[in-house]
Amino acid sequence: MKEIKFNIPLQDPKSIKNVIKFLNEKKPLHGPGKNILLIKKEIKKIFGFKSVHLTNSCTSALEICALILNLKKTDEVIIPSFSFVTTASSFVRTGCKLKYCDIKKNNLMPSFDQIKKCVNKNTKALVIVHYQGYSVDYLDELKKFCLKKKIYLIEDAAQCFGSYYKNKPLGSFGDFACFSFHETKNLQSGVGGMLVVNNKKFLKKSYFIFDKGTDRYLVQLGKQKYYSWVTIGSSFLLSEFVASYLLPQIVNYKKILKYRSKLYLRYVYNFKNWLNNEFYLTNNYKFKYNFHAFVIILKNNNREKFLKYLKKNNINAVISYVPLHTSKAGRIYKKATDNLNNTSTLSKKIVRLPLHNHLSLKEIDYVCDKIKKYFNN
Repeated sequence: MKEIKFNIPLQDPKSIKNVIKFLNEKKPLHGPGKNILLIKKEIKKIFGFKSVHLTNSCTSALEICALILNLKKTDEVIIPSFSFVTTASSFVRTGCKLKYCDIKKNNLMPSFDQIKKCVNKNTKALVIVHYQGYSVDYLDELKKFCLKKKIYLIEDAAQCFGSYYKNKPLGSFGDFACFSFHETKNLQSGVGGMLVVNNKKFLKKSYFIFDKGTDRYLVQLGKQKYYSWVTIGSSFLLSEFVASYLLPQIVNYKKILKYRSKLYLRYVYNFKNWLNNEFYLTNNYKFKYNFHAFVIILKNNNREKFLKYLKKNNINAVISYVPLHTSKAGRIYKKATDNLNNTSTLSKKIVRLPLHNHLSLKEIDYVCDKIKKYFNN
């Protein structure tokens, strides 16, 4: 069997065709142009989001949130330690401190009890990470809790385009939501992201910060003749060139997710009647899911041996994250945090298996067969 890669960037024929069409039109490469406007229109139609900014990354979307909230040195932001680095770095650059919360054993999501323990008079925001593309099972209660405590809720929705909680799309619960179109995500443009602003009081400010701290959007709306510098900001805009690759995927996202569901469910089928004491699955999600990742949790500490075995058999599997609280920078920027035993333990046992739209069912069968043989020996 040839090498089975963990990820292959989506080489969508319709996306390639649209890029060629865009280049032949000799339109400006920067945005916003036709492709960006069509993406925003399509996303609003699909999910009902009111305000959408297409950014050059999910990191940029998170950074905009930090700037909008005008975080101070005395402010604290609660995040799970089990997350990607920019969930943290986007906020600490403002001078605030981080408060890490632990995850639960069964689904790798933050514990509500842990979140509550982290809250104090300095808590300004909470970043809830929808890991693997699904949410915590208390999202309604969490939103109410944040409103009661006057804490801003930010959804790190990098992995969850197309996932729902109950009958609402993820990204519609927080004051803000940040999505990714990185090449490891379900829909991808190499780099790229999206900021959804649900809190109306921040709409105007989001436009200023998004476009270099200027009021250019008022010129685009025809409300004034010239734009000027009005506040802090940066160049967070997605280019029209990148958007031309992304647009066809947004339009056809259901087809892309449908194929991923076949791959995911093939893993489940292979392991369903076989699961033993060696590892377990994490996803018992009850709602509409986008099948972003297939994750197993080993029940022993021999992950390196397991990964070497897979590599020897031409299977490229990966870990998820090194916990933020154990990293060099993570230790510098944190406030005192309760024990994070689950994060510390489980992060060493997590393995992500290959899952992408260029993968075949035959290749998944091969991966599952090799894993069974490993644990049966």
